[in-house]
Amino acid sequence: MQQPEPGAPRPDPARRAALRLPMAQGVAGLTGAGVLATVAGGEPAVAFLAGATVVAAAFAVFAWRTAGRSPVAPAGRMFMRLLVGTGLKWLVVGAGLVLAMKGAGLPAGFVLGGALTALLVSMIGLPWLLR
Repeated sequence: MQQPEPGAPRPDPARRAALRLPMAQGVAGLTGAGVLATVAGGEPAVAFLAGATVVAAAFAVFAWRTAGRSPVAPAGRMFMRLLVGTGLKWLVVGAGLVLAMKGAGLPAGFVLGGALTALLVSMIGLPWLLR
């Protein structure tokens, strides 16, 4: 295994995890939608995928707002990044789920099931992604 050169920046595990987490949520949404497409049909599969995509997009916004910025900053600025990122994440989740259920008329149970699956992927997968 080749060692990095001295002075070369090492990749930040938090930044890598922040970029990989929405992808893992999207993969879980696609897998669940594929299973639902064979079992329940097309509309529940689309609703499940929409819910998972909304949560994955929200976590991508959070990652952009927090880990996508310079890791060296004063504590107050870092705390504000965290607060703004969290607020934007939940704004995207709320607006996206409402638009999927009311705007597109998708079945609410399947939309919420996809969102719950993506949230569970974040809780279960984040420690694994931080390695």
